[in-house]
Amino acid sequence: MYRLILVPLDGSHFAEYALPLALTLSRRTKAKVHLLTVQEPLPTRSPEGWEEAARDWHQSYLDDLAIRIRELAGGEITTKVRMGHVVDSLQAEAEVQEADLVVMATHGRGALSRAWMGAIADSFIRHTDRPVLVVRPPEGGAEVALEPDRTISKVLLPLDGTEVAERIIDHAAELGSLFGAAYHLVQVLPFPKGFKSPYPPHMIEMNRESVAESRKEAEDYLHAQALRLRAQGFSVDTVVVEVGQAGHGILTEAEEAGCDFIAMATHGRGTIARTLLGSTADKVLRGAHIPVLLYRPRD
Repeated sequence: MYRLILVPLDGSHFAEYALPLALTLSRRTKAKVHLLTVQEPLPTRSPEGWEEAARDWHQSYLDDLAIRIRELAGGEITTKVRMGHVVDSLQAEAEVQEADLVVMATHGRGALSRAWMGAIADSFIRHTDRPVLVVRPPEGGAEVALEPDRTISKVLLPLDGTEVAERIIDHAAELGSLFGAAYHLVQVLPFPKGFKSPYPPHMIEMNRESVAESRKEAEDYLHAQALRLRAQGFSVDTVVVEVGQAGHGILTEAEEAGCDFIAMATHGRGTIARTLLGSTADKVLRGAHIPVLLYRPRD
């Protein structure tokens, strides 16, 4: 159960789009909500007093926001302004606070903004081993409405047969259980590579047999994972899709299956593995219009 939810902010409406979902989770779990902003050091030639003035502005912003949302949270609202490199500071604060979940906004594909929450989210996810719930704000940057309760009805879980990918299951189950969500397990199979054969009919038959074998293995695997979730009382269905690019397949399946949430594991910096969930998670994050829960397991 969540005890503390960390929400990084930068003073923009863009970043505040993380708050409605964070507050919804707080109401359902009584978790503390910890608001954090990071002030990077100003150039050494900055006018005297500018750094103190900037810090005071950040603290005033957080204090005012905490007052606005206090009645909307299920637990205590706390604030912190840290000095330093943004990603390092976010990671340090998550560790110090022992955050159970980090909820933050990020850019989608092609979005531009002066706020640091786009590139920062990408970098932070690659370094932290805390679950990160990423929300993509709509275009335009309008002020966010904090009051409406957010719901999650169907969670897409991409799995590829590896232990790394399966590490997301418990996190997804914990979050989804707060909403009574159903789960849609998907495994993406790449198009088969052509076998070299001087006899085309033979090559076609070998491809057909390879696809059938891979699909059967994937179906059996997803069925076993579904049983784990069903044993916990969850509604679960499964699907195997064949597509050339895994990220595209996941996003397409999420839309076609009516999912309103995606949860998946990802690799951090420098990790090498055969699983699809390294660069694929990045593609899903940039292309998704629904919240994405990402988790990078410890090596």
